[in-house]
Amino acid sequence: MEVWRPSVGIERLRALTGANVASHSAFSSCVVSAPVVPWHKAVTDRLEQLLKLSKGWDGYDGVAVRFENATFAIKVLELVFPGHGPIPQIVPGATGDLQIEWHMDQADIEIHVLGPYRVQAWRATAATGRDGEEVRLTNDFAIVARWINEMLEPRRAAHTTAA
Repeated sequence: MEVWRPSVGIERLRALTGANVASHSAFSSCVVSAPVVPWHKAVTDRLEQLLKLSKGWDGYDGVAVRFENATFAIKVLELVFPGHGPIPQIVPGATGDLQIEWHMDQADIEIHVLGPYRVQAWRATAATGRDGEEVRLTNDFAIVARWINEMLEPRRAAHTTAA
């Protein structure tokens, strides 16, 4: 559980994240219960850093990752990323957007969150070649879940063989 200082309304946090939020009017914070998966803390810590970037962080006019993009990214990861596997890299974009990335021997996957319900996803594998394949998504991320499962399949097979 994390304590969250409400710079936006609690109802908005519930709507954006689907989190279980408990609060009381006598306090200036609330408790957010998040799913327990190995990657969740690392991802939320990274997103917290990116939310605090100062203007010009990139040497130009870059702005911090927008809160709504960070919360949407968490929701996407909860939908497509199982509780195991390598923690993705998360990099900021200069306009408040962000990119979630996995770069492994068998595949590269990038999820570019331009805004809530505005996502570009790309992957490259031996089958797709270096140019890969790209899709634009709004609310159905089944293809990205499939890509991630395919990327993790060789790891699962190696783990099963070793056991």
